[in-house]
Amino acid sequence: MFPLDEHTIFLTLAGSQAHGTAREGSDVDLRGVCVAPLEVRLSLYGTFEQYEGSLPEALAAAVLPRIQLHPTAARALSVKTECVIFDVAKFVELCSAANPNTLEVLFADERDWVFETPAWRRLYEQRRRFLTQKVQQTFLGYAMAQLKKIRSHRSWLLKPPAHKPTREEFGLPAAGGTLSHDDQNRIEQSIADKIRSYGIDDIDMPKPTRVAVQQRLESCYRDVLAVSEAEPEGALLDDALRAVATRALPLPSDVVTALNAEKKYRAAMKHWDAYQTWQRQRNPARAQLERTHGYDTKHAMHLVRLMRMGVEVLESGDLRVRRDDTHELLAIRGGAWSFDELLAHADAIRGQMQAAARTSSLPEDVDRGFVDALVFELAISRTRP
Repeated sequence: MFPLDEHTIFLTLAGSQAHGTAREGSDVDLRGVCVAPLEVRLSLYGTFEQYEGSLPEALAAAVLPRIQLHPTAARALSVKTECVIFDVAKFVELCSAANPNTLEVLFADERDWVFETPAWRRLYEQRRRFLTQKVQQTFLGYAMAQLKKIRSHRSWLLKPPAHKPTREEFGLPAAGGTLSHDDQNRIEQSIADKIRSYGIDDIDMPKPTRVAVQQRLESCYRDVLAVSEAEPEGALLDDALRAVATRALPLPSDVVTALNAEKKYRAAMKHWDAYQTWQRQRNPARAQLERTHGYDTKHAMHLVRLMRMGVEVLESGDLRVRRDDTHELLAIRGGAWSFDELLAHADAIRGQMQAAARTSSLPEDVDRGFVDALVFELAISRTRP
């Protein structure tokens, strides 16, 4: 490992300290960028993408004095300090893909910077060149990941699994499957290929257009399947499409029955294993939030923040990391909204994001030639702190 202190070009506070939502007990997250030395870049065996761990001791002398002057991070130093430092190439690659975590570093408020160099200033000056319409998918995707966790944990709180699933419950023999493992894999692949053929993944079109068309197709699927007498009312889209594809192959009825039973059993086992892992690894503070409010309000705060930031980027062409809505976000974390109110708000913001994407002046993608040239310029700068 090369000496990070000699090659780091930037460090900033991240997470709650950067958003303005830090509370008593919040820790210190530091995120930064370095320029790995040329011998590492050209090495066949010594590749480097990022460092994760405690704040390197050699950097502490430059960083800690500024953290100790920060209004909220200063008192959090005694809690916990974590550090992630990306190589500049990896960092720029993630920013080009509209990764919310790295874009927040790139757009961090200067009041939260704790270490900087001219090389960083050069990159920072070009930060808006990395904002594209991709933020609609990435910020919404990260937000929906939060919502998925909220839903899963809430379902376990309200109705925890009573016991480990058995094969017999699904009409399957206890000792083994009704189909060989190879046969299952072969048939499942055929079903997956058939479902994929209904989609547009292999059609060459811009990503935002693809997402919009896919959403319309899914809406059509739901409407068509809802009026089909062949499917039970309220069937999930994935299950309904699977049933349609299965019939289209076609497959013998006993094979379909066995496949569906095996699929449901595997899904039940996956659900059970996830529940057991959640029980073992639950953070005590988060567990208390869920017990008190009926869902994870910290995840809810991040969900709302991410969706609002996505809308702001699409509308304004800027990313505001330090939030103007801090008080409302902290209220959400404190349980001010019911679960139903959270869902309604998330649906409303999703609509705003879709509308903002349709009128946004942001480009569909970064200028790759510009990005390559910028990374090359930074990589050969050999900037030292």
